[in-house]
Amino acid sequence: MMQGSRSEDSESPMTSKISRLQHHINSITKYLAPLLPIANCHMVEFLTQNHWEKLLPSPLRKTLEGLELNQALEEFWTTASGQKTKATSLSDWITTARAHCVAINNDYCISAEQLQERIRTWGGDIKPEIRVKEFMTSKKSYEVQTMSRLVASLHSASNATCCVEAGGGRGNLPVALCLGYGIPSLTVDCDAAAVAAAPSRIRIIQKQWHAIAKRIKDGNEERMSDSIDKNLHRFAAAFITEHTDLAGIVKEKFPEFAEQDVKLLLTGLHTCGNLGPDSLRIFASQPTTGAVFNVPCCYHLLTETVEGDMFDVFQKDYRSEESSQGFPMSEYLRGYNIGRNGRMLAAQSIHRVVRQRQLPSSSLLYRALLQAIIQERLPNHKISEGKLKRITPKCQTFQQYFKMADEILKLELYDSLPDSFFTDMHKNMDCQWKKLVLFYLLRLCLAQVVESLILLDRLMFLFENGFDNVYLVKLFDPVLSPRCHSIVAVR
Repeated sequence: MMQGSRSEDSESPMTSKISRLQHHINSITKYLAPLLPIANCHMVEFLTQNHWEKLLPSPLRKTLEGLELNQALEEFWTTASGQKTKATSLSDWITTARAHCVAINNDYCISAEQLQERIRTWGGDIKPEIRVKEFMTSKKSYEVQTMSRLVASLHSASNATCCVEAGGGRGNLPVALCLGYGIPSLTVDCDAAAVAAAPSRIRIIQKQWHAIAKRIKDGNEERMSDSIDKNLHRFAAAFITEHTDLAGIVKEKFPEFAEQDVKLLLTGLHTCGNLGPDSLRIFASQPTTGAVFNVPCCYHLLTETVEGDMFDVFQKDYRSEESSQGFPMSEYLRGYNIGRNGRMLAAQSIHRVVRQRQLPSSSLLYRALLQAIIQERLPNHKISEGKLKRITPKCQTFQQYFKMADEILKLELYDSLPDSFFTDMHKNMDCQWKKLVLFYLLRLCLAQVVESLILLDRLMFLFENGFDNVYLVKLFDPVLSPRCHSIVAVR
């Protein structure tokens, strides 16, 4: 990592692209170095570990302490939405974080429209969009509509025999690929029960296809009158690793391809955890995979080698013996660690929070206060993660929350506390709420920076393996679909 590079004047286009990517990665890792403790902290420990005093830079903290909560929030919303504001330590924090995030640069990060142009240069035809509103949530319908036409177009450009969807569950994406574009598709998922139930659901969709599907041409909807092959979408139950023989599974599920040299387009709409990296490793190592179109998800389920001081009390080991390390993938970032809480932060959506001006739930403060009380009075008591997730909506005050938590966790503290205890605590809650809200939003600014590093590491892996046609594509509106980037590569 942190390697030097020749001047761009003497570099080939490929080398120039890699040099720019390395520079971007270097910039992010240098920026994150002092901030990883913030990314990896847990909001449950906001009070017990004194995050406000210990983790925030002093000038920023003092500026915020001099502002009313509503003043600070208005400045945050204004700056984070991209509007110009006067330079303050708060606005500088927001704009500096944003400057380190991936953005369309016409080099290795492109728009969906620019991907269409690349597909044309690779010999593909751009397909019309197909809209299916039924049988999917509005979010999933939007994602399938946006992605399926590009996958279908890439299918023609890569001369693929079949599309393979990694971890598709119900197979929403291949529904459009098969019924809308006539592309043989195989959904491979490790959930055997979901795979067993999926075909009957698909048959119901097939029967209603002409009524529920609309082709979009020039902004207008039109009914689909084409005849459809009802046997193009098939399913297989398997846990995908980098060693999975996808071509063999395709030939097993599509006997008509058994004697052919199949060429696969490997897709995945929100591949969880290590499934994303393993999909890219399959593309890199198996010549039968001619192209990959992958949208990642669930970064907290990635595996990485984490130093002991980056673990927290909630750290879990998600590593599968069959799976390779999820982060980093590239040699360039070998030895770099983010940490589970940092990876979990990367899945949060600052775009949606800013657009809707969402404040964190009061449960964050209640849980932090509970942690402080337990640490003071029952220092050896450990709370199992997840036990208190559903009680906040039932509570209008912290006293109600504490009483319910006391019963669930069998603390036997509530009856021993005088009413004055909660009265005194209530007097201080407004100040703690202000600090927690602002800390939460400041930390959220780092989410997309961490995600950017994860995505750029995957691009670097593909470049290191000799692939040139590799792009990070901003595919979705990040407010509607926060995991909005896809990785597209053609062999």
